[in-house]
Amino acid sequence: MMPPPRPVIAMSLPMSLLRRLLFVAVVLPAGAAAMAQTHCDPSLAPSTNHPYGYIERGDRCEGVYIQAVGGTTLALLSFTASLGEIDIDSGRPLLLEWPAPPGDRDVQLRAQSMQRRLFYRMDTSVRVGGTRYRWPTDGLAAVKLARADLGLVGFTRMTIGGVEQEVLLPLSASQSAGTRASPAVYTLLLRPAVGLSELFVSVAPLMPDGRAARDVAPGRELGYGLYPADALVEVPIDAPRKRGLYAVQIGARLRSGGSTTLQFVFHQAGS
Repeated sequence: MMPPPRPVIAMSLPMSLLRRLLFVAVVLPAGAAAMAQTHCDPSLAPSTNHPYGYIERGDRCEGVYIQAVGGTTLALLSFTASLGEIDIDSGRPLLLEWPAPPGDRDVQLRAQSMQRRLFYRMDTSVRVGGTRYRWPTDGLAAVKLARADLGLVGFTRMTIGGVEQEVLLPLSASQSAGTRASPAVYTLLLRPAVGLSELFVSVAPLMPDGRAARDVAPGRELGYGLYPADALVEVPIDAPRKRGLYAVQIGARLRSGGSTTLQFVFHQAGS
């Protein structure tokens, strides 16, 4: 015969202990979620063959990743106000600076290799109100990434005309503090995936409702003559005098026929 089941004895817990258990039950999942936050882009897989893979490194995610499949016809690789000389073997950090944007969102920073066979990237964020970031250059030295092969993009997010979108911030980069200036021209670097016959550039201030102003000059022809596939294209963007948001439209005429357009918004910290 089987022994009779033992009675279940209900035990009452002291209220102080019960409160502590409830506190642990509520707080621990939130703490776990905070620990799960990362600067790494989940769409990029870190390289397993390179000793400096794309992983969390303190306040940033940085390293070599596996080439992603696919891409865009016209890729935006860099948007800078100035880029000083960089000595990656000096051990000095690279100071990234930008104009303080409106709004209450953090600033996202992205640096990437523009070498065709080196898939390297750095991602980090700076809390709202911050206008500079000191980037250690040990990673650049590890992969021997020179100044000419470095693309830099900074952006925040804003609601424009009822739609949330990315707003680019022209970055200044230097290993010498206090060298940020107010340039007359910004540098935009693009890479077409296919051959182009011509590029057209237009810049227009944005109205409060998110529409571009109409009384602006038509898109200007870049006029370089030759735009091979995978070759970098440098596009000068005149820095506006007035503070505000500006829409940039890059129209590309494909050599094979047809066209494509790249559009973005940037913040100008003028008067």
